[in-house]
Amino acid sequence: MTIASYYPWQHTQAEYFSRLMTEDQLAHALLLTGPAGTGKHNFARTLSMAMVCQQAQAMAQPCGVCKHCLLMQAQTYPDFISLHAEKNVISVDQVRELIAKLYLTRHFAALKVAVIEQADTLNTNAANALLKTLEEPPQYTHIILVTDAPMALPATIRSRCQQIQFNPPDEQQSIEWLQAQAGGIDWQPLLRVAQGAPLKALEYHQTELLDQRISVMRSFLSVFEYDANPMQVAKTLEAVPYAMVSLWIQSLTLDMLRIKAQENPQSIENPDFYRPLLALANKIPNALLIQLWDQLLEHKKIYDVSLNYRMFLETILITMHKQSIKAAHK
Repeated sequence: MTIASYYPWQHTQAEYFSRLMTEDQLAHALLLTGPAGTGKHNFARTLSMAMVCQQAQAMAQPCGVCKHCLLMQAQTYPDFISLHAEKNVISVDQVRELIAKLYLTRHFAALKVAVIEQADTLNTNAANALLKTLEEPPQYTHIILVTDAPMALPATIRSRCQQIQFNPPDEQQSIEWLQAQAGGIDWQPLLRVAQGAPLKALEYHQTELLDQRISVMRSFLSVFEYDANPMQVAKTLEAVPYAMVSLWIQSLTLDMLRIKAQENPQSIENPDFYRPLLALANKIPNALLIQLWDQLLEHKKIYDVSLNYRMFLETILITMHKQSIKAAHK
């Protein structure tokens, strides 16, 4: 049996929460933020187990052997609730069900803990319903929200949570950890493509995600080079998860802005596409790239992607296509 634990690069956050728990200063609502692949979800689960553990160890580490820990590991602890997106959205009905469970009498003397994964996918009604509970939470209850995109959450939600940031570890620490997972691999290129996130690099290695990324990036570039139909590309990309498409198109746009700012090539998030990005960056005006970046961020905030994913793709790709044509005629 594997006992839940934090990743090596999460020492600072674990120490911080250990102190809060010892001093009984833990906020009722926590917001864990940071790039995908940095271990926020595992941290939330491990911290939840430590909160209800009957003999928690130093550094907010659950013992893994008490009754509560065993129930948590078996996913049968009655006072723990996990909520995640269904079809890319968390609905108001899901939140209402969560709230109803939080107000039920606890089965054990320990705390009641809820973890909301992908909190940025809360739709407007769900966020409003949750806000009331964050303002007046039930006694002995903690709610942990986890997100890669905190700015997609309403400011009212963010302001009522204690926010904790998770950044990618330094490259050497990441490579050491990755080598322990699978030795004999040159992890540095994968880590750069994964924007420094070790779990994302490992996922690229273990799945076909890297090949999928290459295909998606080539599709983006073909639209920028105005030799592909944006509507047809949108139809093709609809099969790729929204989170991945959104991440990759943002990184492509940001890389071109970095190139135009003459930043060190080492700062580029997509080094394997440096040459075509350089060529495009020299063609497309800075103002058009900034406009696209702003539009990407706005779409991430307002789109209910379970209903409008195709529309999101078409809108962004048509914008890219138009900007490229404008640039070509200047």
